[in-house]
Amino acid sequence: MQILNFDLEQEAWMEEGSCVYANTELFFPVGSSMKAIKQSNEAKAVCNECVVKVDCLEYAIRTNQDSGIWGGATEEERKSIRREYRKSGSLLNF
Repeated sequence: MQILNFDLEQEAWMEEGSCVYANTELFFPVGSSMKAIKQSNEAKAVCNECVVKVDCLEYAIRTNQDSGIWGGATEEERKSIRREYRKSGSLLNF
């Protein structure tokens, strides 16, 4: 019998994130209600104080994370960033 492990690949910068001790649910708002927008803004505030914000965003782009707040960007914002990233290969404009 083979047991599969589905853990996210841990990267060194992940241990330095401002979100390490935050409630994970904060970074995954559901819908577009005022409550979800407020939650998204609260998550982004945590990201904006984070020293590994760019590493987090780059990881989300590279691994195609399609839900949640990563590196201070929502799913929709990452779609736009991803297009630029594919053209230039960097996140310098973010």
